[in-house]
Amino acid sequence: MKSISETVKIGLNVTIGNNVIIKDNVTICNNVTIYDNVEIEENVYIWDNAVIGRIPKGVSSIFSDVKIISGKTLIMKDCVIGCNAVIYVDTVIGGDSLLSENVVVRERTVLEGKNIIGPNSFIQRDCKVGFGTRINQQSSLAYGTVIGKQNFFSSAFACVSDDTFGIGGYSPDKRGPIIGDNNLIGPHVTVLNNIIIGNNNLIGAKALVTKTIGNNGVYFGIPAQFVKNHDRKI
Repeated sequence: MKSISETVKIGLNVTIGNNVIIKDNVTICNNVTIYDNVEIEENVYIWDNAVIGRIPKGVSSIFSDVKIISGKTLIMKDCVIGCNAVIYVDTVIGGDSLLSENVVVRERTVLEGKNIIGPNSFIQRDCKVGFGTRINQQSSLAYGTVIGKQNFFSSAFACVSDDTFGIGGYSPDKRGPIIGDNNLIGPHVTVLNNIIIGNNNLIGAKALVTKTIGNNGVYFGIPAQFVKNHDRKI
């Protein structure tokens, strides 16, 4: 069963699955694939070759196996989904968000709204990105990362959980960081797993964050070191 508004514009070679709802004034460009159980709200623009509601594959060292996950994928109103973006099943993209070219958003992730995700960025499963947070190009969020509201991440931000591969193999205890609100994080910053970063911090370019950070601080270096406090909201 499908419910597609008469105002929807659909390009060439578009595939639409079952139980899909597409509301008014949506534009779907060429070669887009929309899997089952997807809802797309009003005024969404989906560029060429995007994939919405993809089912994930489990990966081991010797085989890949499809793991069926039931859930609804929701693209809220006024979003733009860039060329070649892939949004997995059971994901919510909040209203007025921009996902740029080649962005991947894995299953059970929530973007709260007014988010910008820059080109070639990867968001792992079970992440949360707060309202108004912007993440620049070529960034990577590890499994379970939680980010608060109104943060700015410059290009090539990376957080590490390595919960599947790596020396120790899989561990559910390896999760991405928890990051508060109103932080300004410079280019090429790396944050290790299970780190907590508070609110209103400034973290300088190429810093390596290896321990928990509080509020209202300035940090630079490898590893990141406290420099000074500041008392203004970033």
